[in-house]
Amino acid sequence: MAQAGLCWPGSVVFKSGCFMRILQIASLAFITGFSGAVMPGTMLVLTIGQVSAHGFWAAPAIVIGHALLELLVVLALIGGLRHVLRSNAVRGGVGIIGGAALIYMGYDMLRNALGVQVELTQSDAALPLGYLILQGAAVCIVNPYFTAWWATIGVGQMAHLQPRTAGEYLAFYLAHEASDLVWYSFVGIIVVLGATALNLTVLVMVCGALVAVLGGWFIYTGIGFVRGRGDDAQPPTGAEYDSEHDRAQSTAIANEAGVSHDGGSHRD
Repeated sequence: MAQAGLCWPGSVVFKSGCFMRILQIASLAFITGFSGAVMPGTMLVLTIGQVSAHGFWAAPAIVIGHALLELLVVLALIGGLRHVLRSNAVRGGVGIIGGAALIYMGYDMLRNALGVQVELTQSDAALPLGYLILQGAAVCIVNPYFTAWWATIGVGQMAHLQPRTAGEYLAFYLAHEASDLVWYSFVGIIVVLGATALNLTVLVMVCGALVAVLGGWFIYTGIGFVRGRGDDAQPPTGAEYDSEHDRAQSTAIANEAGVSHDGGSHRD
């Protein structure tokens, strides 16, 4: 398969159609990533405490550990679900379950938003930077919410979007991690500046509402798949993109040649 088939930036495929699909995947992954990122929990407490004792860069260090763990999760999902999720019945069922989970998590975020104010007062002893990275992964391993999120919402995203190329999977992963980095960097800035939790609480509430709305969309599209309204056709692979582009080029060349020949005949 040609390099272009991987949908990398700069490739013919990327320029001719892959960009919009990658943008769609990245956008959804980024938005839904906040449903897990903004939930008050052990990672938030760890981040607040370590930024207080270690400085702002403790927040990105913790996110790196979290991202390394999620890389393993995404690779496992790619290996085990890539073919299973081609069924509309499976995609629809997973979408409905994931949508219900999103709605509940959105409700839970709204209900517990004020609790963030209490957690902002917590602090821990400073930890070495390398250990912060390990802690970022460890606090997720022991958190049942982390597993539940990936088992429902994470799988639901893959069921709906069906990433197939290396570029699409990379967009999904990087956009999801970007939501974690944006959120915890924001938390770190608040702690460093000594701001109140008011803005943080409002942001949690806004994200909670958006997550609930997105959950409704998951359920709606999931029902569509179950009822047979979903599209059984799979997104074209990189090779198919290349083939389509080659055919388009050949057609254009043939048309130009035809125009030139016709023009010559008229002159005669």
